[in-house]
Amino acid sequence: MNPEIIKITDAEAAENVFFKAVLREEAPMYDAAIVSENGILEWKNPDCNSINNSHSVTKFFIAAAVGRLRDEGRLDPDAPVTSFFSQDQLPADLNPRWHNVTVRNTLRHMTGMGDDSIRYGVDEDDSNTVIGDDFLAEVLRTPLPHAPETYRRYSDAAYYLLSRIIAAASGRPADKYLNETFFKPLGFGQWAMVCCPQGYPIGGGGLFARARDIAKMGYLYACGGVWDGARLISEEWIEASKQNDYALGQFRDFDVWVKTGARGQMIAFSQSKKTAVAWHGCAFQDDEGKRNNRLLEAFVSYCKF
Repeated sequence: MNPEIIKITDAEAAENVFFKAVLREEAPMYDAAIVSENGILEWKNPDCNSINNSHSVTKFFIAAAVGRLRDEGRLDPDAPVTSFFSQDQLPADLNPRWHNVTVRNTLRHMTGMGDDSIRYGVDEDDSNTVIGDDFLAEVLRTPLPHAPETYRRYSDAAYYLLSRIIAAASGRPADKYLNETFFKPLGFGQWAMVCCPQGYPIGGGGLFARARDIAKMGYLYACGGVWDGARLISEEWIEASKQNDYALGQFRDFDVWVKTGARGQMIAFSQSKKTAVAWHGCAFQDDEGKRNNRLLEAFVSYCKF
């Protein structure tokens, strides 16, 4: 597939049930795109940057990298997270409970962290001035008041740990691995990932890209992991991601699977409709969920469920 990119003007967007909803949003919308068998429909606010922060949508890509390494036989999701690091990389004050935490627990935000555990993203906070250079040590000394899989505590820190595991399993930082396995084959344009002081992507956020490229990743999942005749990720991993909340959740009872990001970012796809969508924008925290629901409802209408 070498999809044609059709850039939608505001006038044309007003005639499309999804893009019409995008135009109706009062808070700024930066860009939005739909990818289907018919190509790519893209709308962009001319006053906004070409690439924008996807915030926690980044976690979807980190989970995909874990899945690809699992497909390649280089990563066991049931391996302890500490098994990926040398003794020199582990902090002297390592919390020994981390030896019982698996990659799978971490994907599901069920490491055992409590509500007062660390939660950071250097894409929006000055965490490096508080934590210092060694983010890995900060994560691995975090208290774990709960047993793995008994308590869900959503955390950017969990996906920073996965970013480091990807680097250990692949031999290169997660951004380099994602570029090789997904971004180049999917034909991404400009993109960037925010990194910690040691040069590793923070994982929980910080992927800057165009909505049309983010949506391509959703379309890959919508098509069972195949792009342009090449398998980039297994159907088994896609199904496991849907069933186990590996940075994916279902929108109501529709065949629409989503990952949200702070301030109203989104990637969503439907396998039955072979269609994906993504958008970037800015919304206040108390409105971002409402915005996402409004736009997902418009996407459902566009797909004619």
